[in-house]
Amino acid sequence: MRYRILNLFADVRLLGAVLFLSVLRPAQATGVKLASYFGEHMVLQRDKTICVWGTGDPDAKVKVGMASQEVSTTVGTNGHWKVYLQPLSAGGPYTLTAASDGQILNVGDVLCGDVWLCSGQSNMQMPVKECAAREQHATLASHSNLRLCTAGKGWNPQPQFSADFQWRICNPESAQNFSAIAYFFASELLKDATLTNVPIAVVDSSFGGTACEGWIPQPALTVFKPDELHNSIFGIKPATLYNAMIAPLAGAVFKGVVWYQGESNSGHPDTYPRLLSTMIREWRKLFAEPDLPFFIVQLPDYASQWDGFYWPWEREAQAKVVLATSNTTLVVGIDTTDGFNLHPQTKLEIGRRISLAVRHGVYHENIVASGPVFQSLEIEGSTIHIEFDTQANGLSNSSPGNVRGFAVAGRDGIYHFAEARIEGDNVLVQCDEVPAPLTVRYGWTGVPDSTLVNMEGLPAAPFRTDDFAYSNVEVQREPISHQVTTSTYTIVVNGDGVVTSLCVGNAQFISNDPGMAGGSSIPGMFGNVNLPDIKEIGPRLLSCGNGDFTMLLDFGESGMKWEFVNRAKNDINFNVALSPAVTITRQSGVNVVQLHRDTSLITITGIDSIVSTENKLQFRVKGGSTKSVTIKCNL
Repeated sequence: MRYRILNLFADVRLLGAVLFLSVLRPAQATGVKLASYFGEHMVLQRDKTICVWGTGDPDAKVKVGMASQEVSTTVGTNGHWKVYLQPLSAGGPYTLTAASDGQILNVGDVLCGDVWLCSGQSNMQMPVKECAAREQHATLASHSNLRLCTAGKGWNPQPQFSADFQWRICNPESAQNFSAIAYFFASELLKDATLTNVPIAVVDSSFGGTACEGWIPQPALTVFKPDELHNSIFGIKPATLYNAMIAPLAGAVFKGVVWYQGESNSGHPDTYPRLLSTMIREWRKLFAEPDLPFFIVQLPDYASQWDGFYWPWEREAQAKVVLATSNTTLVVGIDTTDGFNLHPQTKLEIGRRISLAVRHGVYHENIVASGPVFQSLEIEGSTIHIEFDTQANGLSNSSPGNVRGFAVAGRDGIYHFAEARIEGDNVLVQCDEVPAPLTVRYGWTGVPDSTLVNMEGLPAAPFRTDDFAYSNVEVQREPISHQVTTSTYTIVVNGDGVVTSLCVGNAQFISNDPGMAGGSSIPGMFGNVNLPDIKEIGPRLLSCGNGDFTMLLDFGESGMKWEFVNRAKNDINFNVALSPAVTITRQSGVNVVQLHRDTSLITITGIDSIVSTENKLQFRVKGGSTKSVTIKCNL
């Protein structure tokens, strides 16, 4: 019997990811059954032996057929059976059949092509509908040869035989609810002319907020010390994600794996190389493919510390795994986001870079697939000559002026940003403050201001030539904020389009002080949805938005008007959390509230609801509609 439990959790650290959790149990055999991985619209890996497995009554005969092939077997005493079909070239559709004791199962619309497993945590799980509207509009389309498979979320203390796999044909609706990274990667891959007639499938087996050790089988974790292993979100234990979401894929054949994870391990970058290399080795064992290609997405820009560490150290840990592990490729993630959002809405460029790496490394296309790679350095006096491997594509600068992103240090180990210029396949780096440089770093901050690229515009990967211990001190950039001050009030809107402060006189009504839940917010599947497209459209007008939602602020001397435009189909809740010292009074029978603090008063018209336990106001904007709110301030 299989039990499925639907739970809704809010994870503060992971910005409130909404996840569906499954507790899986093997089915009791009541006749022949195919494993849960097999479903209508699925794709089987071309040019490889095809494994088909399932359950049945012990000692029962099972006959499996597809594409003029037919193979028979006997169900084992444990109720499981497995057969192998000869490899098939790209094509279909086929019907897969399994028959036993007069019972016949048919799985239709089965294609043979290339199947990619995509896994990781929330930035892999994040669906297309949570991405920037311009990326959705640029890619969403129907592709009958592209199939999308989602593995049900879950964890289990024991390896499982089945999971909730859902196969779908790619169309705008199914793609919107699918992993953005996986979909963008596949849609970019379809642009390869050599793959025009090859069905492509992407299997998304990801879970937000999870650490690498959750995806490793228990026997392989025994070599780690207890303090080297950590739980994932919701207290999920090591190995239990592997048991529920990877073990049921045993027998499946994949062209390769795309792995986008590391955020939840960035507080322990010293152990991550061992964890990730162990995971790669164990997955290759499970899939009986000792050289299965892995494409590791290096963490993109992010300004804040995560568990006490900035991300350069986790990026380095990821790069170490690729250097030490055969048939792995690092996909550089920097310069794809602004660095102020843990779950950035821009993911198309990362998908494109993955597809380039795959086309070059797996399909052997003669294309430039990565940016410049550090090779060596030579020091001449105060100048460091750095040589790069450019794949014969040359070096370039993504912005006018000198190349940015390099820093040098002398004997004291203190790094200073340096001037750099391109000379052939070399970069010459010099800094007046460091007349005797010994080591160099490039792109070594949470949000690197780095501009070295090749002629294709692909960035150089961060690197360092020192072996200094971890240092977690850096000047942290923040998005640009806007402030309006009148004789009555002061309001601050940060670079994410969040109202972080509203004061009337000396009384603060909305506050972003540490430990306070103040500020405006729009809840989304992966945390609060930002409105980073900020425009000053008039002397007293400020627009904050994204592709689906816009907030227009019209400021007056003693009040303001907020207008919300919701272009999405679904309703959107716009929340405003107030300081605990604010008293809320609702006018009977109308949508007007008064906010009191000290001698100051704010009257708001257009309120929909009050969450008194959180001192929070809520405005509900229906899909495809506009809503206006007026705010009057009195001293």
